[in-house]
Amino acid sequence: MRHFLKPAAAAAALLAGCSQPAPSQAPQQPEVPPAIEACNSVTPDAARQIAVTDEVASTAAAADLRGGRIAPGTYDLIAATRIGAATGWRGTRAVALEVSEDADNGVAFNWAGAAPGGETDRWTASFSEEPSPHMTYRCGRMGDVPVAFAVEGAALQLRLTDGAGGSLALTFQPRA
Repeated sequence: MRHFLKPAAAAAALLAGCSQPAPSQAPQQPEVPPAIEACNSVTPDAARQIAVTDEVASTAAAADLRGGRIAPGTYDLIAATRIGAATGWRGTRAVALEVSEDADNGVAFNWAGAAPGGETDRWTASFSEEPSPHMTYRCGRMGDVPVAFAVEGAALQLRLTDGAGGSLALTFQPRA
C-alpha cells in the first residue's frame, strides 16, 4: 500500500505544479446602479405657488373645453381645482408645463411640479386629439388618460383625470 501512496503523492504534487495560478485578488468595485434618467429638464418657478382649491360651481365642465391650437412653449400654472375624488393635490403647487412639437413624436407635454419643500414630480406624455383628446405617458407615469382642453387667448386650460375617479382643472399661462 505504501508503494501505491508514494506515486499518488508524486502525481498530486506534479498536478499541483501544473495547475493554473490563483487569480490575483484585486479589490472588487461595488456595482454602481444605472443612473435614473429624469423625464425632462423643465423647472417650476418655486415663487409661483398656486393654492389648490376644491370644486366650485363655476368650474367649466369638461364638455365646455372646446380645444384649440396649443402653442409650443413653457407655461406656468395660475389656477388649480380638484374635482371629485382627485388625490394628491392639497395646499399649494408650482407647476411648469413645456409643450413641444416635432415631426417624429408629435405634441409632447413635459411636466414639472412641486409643493413647497417637496421633490419635483416630473413626467412626459404624448398628446393627441385623435380619436379624442388624450395623453399617453412616456416617462414618470404609465398609461393613457383622457384630456379635455381649451385655449383661450394665451391661457391653456387642461382637465386631467386621475386614477381615483376625480380630475384636476388646471389653467396655465405662457411663461414671460
